[in-house]
Amino acid sequence: MLAAVAVGALATLALVIADAFVRDAAQPPRGDELIYERMADDPFGEHTFPFAYRLGVPLLVHVLPFGHEASFSAIAWLAGGGSAAILYVLLRRYEVRPWIAVALGLALVLAPAMLLVSLRQGRNPDAVAVLAMFAGTLCVVDRRPRAFAVVLLLGALVRETTLFLIPFAYAMWARRAVDREALRSVALAAAPALVAYAVVRWTVPTVGREHVLGYDKGLVAGRREVLDAAADQAWEQTRRVASAFGPLWLCLPFALRGMRFARAGLIVLGLTAASCLFALDWGRILFLAAPFVFVPGGWVLERHRRAAVAVLAAFAVMNVGYAVHMDRTGVVEGIDHAAPPPYPVR
Repeated sequence: MLAAVAVGALATLALVIADAFVRDAAQPPRGDELIYERMADDPFGEHTFPFAYRLGVPLLVHVLPFGHEASFSAIAWLAGGGSAAILYVLLRRYEVRPWIAVALGLALVLAPAMLLVSLRQGRNPDAVAVLAMFAGTLCVVDRRPRAFAVVLLLGALVRETTLFLIPFAYAMWARRAVDREALRSVALAAAPALVAYAVVRWTVPTVGREHVLGYDKGLVAGRREVLDAAADQAWEQTRRVASAFGPLWLCLPFALRGMRFARAGLIVLGLTAASCLFALDWGRILFLAAPFVFVPGGWVLERHRRAAVAVLAAFAVMNVGYAVHMDRTGVVEGIDHAAPPPYPVR
């Protein structure tokens, strides 16, 4: 436990230092960041679809007695450190050596998707959503249904992706294809989160749904619209997907045969991939399934320690390269000078 706390503190410090040396997004916030800023002012007001449903982080900022920028940033940094700490615990559960677990924790917290949230002063729920995914995964691995229920409930208010852990829990807890005891445990744990998310969807007012890519048309036509938009930026999307987990993508297939966790995690990866049909920036979306690439990746590296140094070094080079890119041109061109979104910013 003490080692995990130390890893979390080290990872948080690493993220804060990286943020200090890389150019941040300009102030005041604009685009999606402005939506979350306005949600922090009035969490239950009328805000842009579907951001309005992800009220967990803005609500927390709203009640904290600090300025919004300081609160958003601190939450993102602590969420990154917390994710690294839980990753360390999970990897040790699967008997991965401490040095590999620590290195992967640092790789996680400095990955492009996590650094990007920090550069936007934390005005994005992705870091906390990743923390919820790691916390829920640990509850499943340790078979703690009550704690899992709490994580699901809170995580569903941060980002709906947390609900993807429900079928993963059944896949891990079931002893046979139809296991009534496991089904009952999963259903009881999932019920509060599902009810809470349904209440949020039915009661929280939103605007601009008809202007959001993929939602202005029917179910099938909307998915085709997203795919067409992704095809127009095929290289950019390929780069984002590849950089989500870097060389760990190559490790994942080698874990499937001998690791039940990896096989069950394919459910979450599949659901997360399917959610890419509802939005662009696929790399950030896929990163929400981080536990199901980092943990199997660490398991493989433990069994192929000669490759571990090369893989971890490649991941570090990718992270450093992304940080340099964002400092020199990425923040200015990709955030500060980005075209305004087609949907209303509310």
